Amino acid sequence: MTKTFRLAIMTDEVSQSPEDAIKLAQEFGLTGVELRSVDGKQLHQLDDARIEEIKAMLQEAKLEVCGLSTPVFKCELDRPEEVEQSLAILRRDLELANRFGCRIIRGFSFWARKPFEEAFDEIVSRIRGIVPLLEEADVVFALEFDPAVYATNAEKTARIVRAVDSPYVRVLFDPGNDLWDPDGEVPYPQGYDHARELMCHIHLKDAVRRDGEVEGVAIGAGEVDYKGLFSALAADGYEGYLVVETHYRLRSKLSEEQLKRPAGYAFSEGGEEASRQCLESLSRLLLELPAYSGQGGTGR
Repeated sequence: MTKTFRLAIMTDEVSQSPEDAIKLAQEFGLTGVELRSVDGKQLHQLDDARIEEIKAMLQEAKLEVCGLSTPVFKCELDRPEEVEQSLAILRRDLELANRFGCRIIRGFSFWARKPFEEAFDEIVSRIRGIVPLLEEADVVFALEFDPAVYATNAEKTARIVRAVDSPYVRVLFDPGNDLWDPDGEVPYPQGYDHARELMCHIHLKDAVRRDGEVEGVAIGAGEVDYKGLFSALAADGYEGYLVVETHYRLRSKLSEEQLKRPAGYAFSEGGEEASRQCLESLSRLLLELPAYSGQGGTGR
C-alpha cells in the first residue's frame, strides 16, 4: 500500500512576499501553505483588501491554506489585558480562517513564568474558555509546544488537550521543537507516542545540540529520527499536513527573539535558500520510505 503525505511550507520561512513562497511551493509540488506573517506584518494585522489578494493568488496557484500560524496565547497568563489582546487576535484569525477555507489555527500555552504544575489548571481554564469561539467558527485550535511557554513538549501539551476535552483543541506535533525542550523529551518515539492520538497537524524542522546550544539544520540532518517518524506516520495512517518550518538560515543565525516571535522581513531574510535546502532534504527522506508514492509533494 502506497502512502502520500500532504506537504506544505510556512510562507514567511521563504519570504514576506506570498508570490515567492508560492513559486517555491509549486516548484516542489507542494499542495498547501501555512500563513504566519506577510509584508512585514502578522496575518491579523493585514487589511481585508490584502487578504483577498493573497486568497486569489493561492486559489490561482491551486494551493490550500492548511493552517494559520498565529501568536495566540504567547502572552502572560496572569495579565488579563494581554489575554484579552490574544483573544482579539484569535477572533480576527478565526474570521480569516473561514475566508481562506482553513480549519486549523496554531496557538500556545502562555509564557512560562512558574512551574508547569502550578499553572496547569489556569491554562486549561483559559483554553477551555475559547472552545465556544472555535465551535462557532468550526476551526480547530492546534496547541503547539515550545521551550518558551508552559507546555515545552508533547507530553505536557497532550495533558492540556486531554484536560480541555474538546475535539476543537488538538496537539500540533513539532518534533524539532523537542530538541529545545528543557525536560529533554526525545522527539521520536517518546514525543510522538504522547501526541499520536491527539494531533491534527505537524510542523517539520530539525536541529543539532552542540556545547549547550541548539542549532537549526535541514530536515534529516539533525537529531530528529525522521525516518522512524515518517514510517510511523505512514503505518498509523496520518492524514493531516506536514508543514516545513525551516527555522534556520545558511548565512546568518536567527536570534532568540526571532525564534520566540518569528515574523517580519528580518526573520525571512535568507529564508528561501534554507527552505529550498530543507525541501530537497525532505524529498530525499520521503523517497527512501519503502511504500511512499511521492505524489504528495517535493517532486521536481
